[in-house]
Amino acid sequence: MQTKQHIKVWDLPVRLFHWGAVACFLVSWASASWFDNAMEIHLYSGYAMLTLVLFRIIWGFAGSTTARFSNFVRDPRSLAAYARTLRHRAPSLYLGHNPGGGWAVVIMLALLLFQVLTGLFSTDDSGSVRGPLAHLISDDASDTISAIHSVAFDFLIAVIGIHIAAVFFYRIFKHDNLITAMINGTRNIIPGMTIPELRFAGLRRAAIIFILVAVTVIVLIRFN
Repeated sequence: MQTKQHIKVWDLPVRLFHWGAVACFLVSWASASWFDNAMEIHLYSGYAMLTLVLFRIIWGFAGSTTARFSNFVRDPRSLAAYARTLRHRAPSLYLGHNPGGGWAVVIMLALLLFQVLTGLFSTDDSGSVRGPLAHLISDDASDTISAIHSVAFDFLIAVIGIHIAAVFFYRIFKHDNLITAMINGTRNIIPGMTIPELRFAGLRRAAIIFILVAVTVIVLIRFN
């Protein structure tokens, strides 16, 4: 029996961001939709999400090879060419994000950033819980942004649903286990796959960036 070869693809910061964002989204959803008097929890999960998203954006320029936007954001022609391969029952030959997955990352980050930024200026239905920057704008403007925040959240749920469906499509149809790769950071090497030179940024760099981002978010929400 031939032994499968594995290669490290995703660094720890990317994986922690991914699952941290999942946790924050679920907490935000539950605190806003399923429980009464949980808006304070909703606020803090939003602050955590803002910290994670800002960190991931910076890590997209300063992180490991597969984490960088320059590694996976490709032109429309490459995206169209990759889309034509989706009908084939075979794993992607891209080591990191494929062109479709790369643009999915960009869209998801943009939507999450929009969501948390509008939340900073929003007010809940009762008017008792306000985002930390809501006092900087008029009540009418805050109400409008709150409505946008609510609609955008429903749209985000739909996009995440598409993302989950895509993960199952890759697992079942293309035999590509994206979930396991995002847990242990490795994936199988398959014939025909190009293995580029990968450089992994140190955890010290990640920790420094995360701390600076966290401090910035704390200053933003506490001293404005």
